[in-house]
Amino acid sequence: MADLVSRSLVTRSAAFTTFFFLLASLPFTASSVVDLRPAIGFDLGQSYGTAVAHFSNGTVLKLAKVEGSQRYQAFLQSELQKQQEAWWYPPHAEIQREDLSRLLKQYMGIGGPDGAVILAEMLIALRTSSEAVLGAPLPATVVITAPYIIAWSYEETLQISYIKRAQKLAGLRTVKMESMTPVYLGEANTILAANRRMLCPDLFCNGPEWTNENFHKYDVVYLVRFGLNQLEQASDQEMFWRELQDHLKSRVREYVKQPDNYRESFLVVVSGEAADNPKVVEAIRGIITDMQKDPAFRVVETGRAPRIELLISEDPTYAAAKGVAFGQRINMDSRYCDDWFEREKAMGGGRDEDSRDEL
Repeated sequence: MADLVSRSLVTRSAAFTTFFFLLASLPFTASSVVDLRPAIGFDLGQSYGTAVAHFSNGTVLKLAKVEGSQRYQAFLQSELQKQQEAWWYPPHAEIQREDLSRLLKQYMGIGGPDGAVILAEMLIALRTSSEAVLGAPLPATVVITAPYIIAWSYEETLQISYIKRAQKLAGLRTVKMESMTPVYLGEANTILAANRRMLCPDLFCNGPEWTNENFHKYDVVYLVRFGLNQLEQASDQEMFWRELQDHLKSRVREYVKQPDNYRESFLVVVSGEAADNPKVVEAIRGIITDMQKDPAFRVVETGRAPRIELLISEDPTYAAAKGVAFGQRINMDSRYCDDWFEREKAMGGGRDEDSRDEL
């Protein structure tokens, strides 16, 4: 059982970003040419990695699941814990100091392996296993999803990005930075996409000005150390699960204490391999029941309990990889937007063909 499971997410269902907010700036090919290459998605999870291929006919093939090494898991845990309260980019001088420190340690051979090397080990394992299943080298750019790490926010579009350097070390083709494509996509968004939630064709096909979607998002539980690997050694398992519920509920309570935060409805998404554990799901259901009974979670304007939907992710272990592969598939194949343009044209609100070709 994974020691680190931050994939149990509590999100605002009425005011959340769509997966396609991150994809809206990806290059769009206007012609309806079918790209027959499979779209490949890798998920760099906290304790394991997965790989998925999404073919042009809609077939989804699970390619690999690789357990992370101890240093892989330790590295991601360390990165997740950095700057978790710093909800803004660090100063430029700090970025330069960190980059210089990294280069000096690498040159002098001190401080252990660089983070990009650790991530590259996982990417190489995923690539090797995937190519064995496909029977050929990976045919296209691999798109990556990972837990959203605040400490990486300033390097999402920089050459020094851990993930971008890891891709190069692993022999993977990388996205072109001038396209402003994110180096990686956060797991919260890709898991939602895998479950066909928070999708917005208006935004993806024609840009932010063509949608009424609210793009704000807040991950209430962005870092949780469940200690599920210690469950078997727990002297009192009932107490273990109660403490888990209390911890998660306290995190949500911190969110609702902020007066301007939305609290009318929530979407609770459970994913990752722990989602297959009935005790985990039972604990999450208990939290939802407590939230609906607790006055602290009442909607201020109406005094009513919030609407809370529980979504157990389909194929939870591979959900994030499936979501990011789906995003790459629609980016490779313009047919996804054909229906949107035809509908807008029929309604008299869409752009004409010349305007579409400019996108």
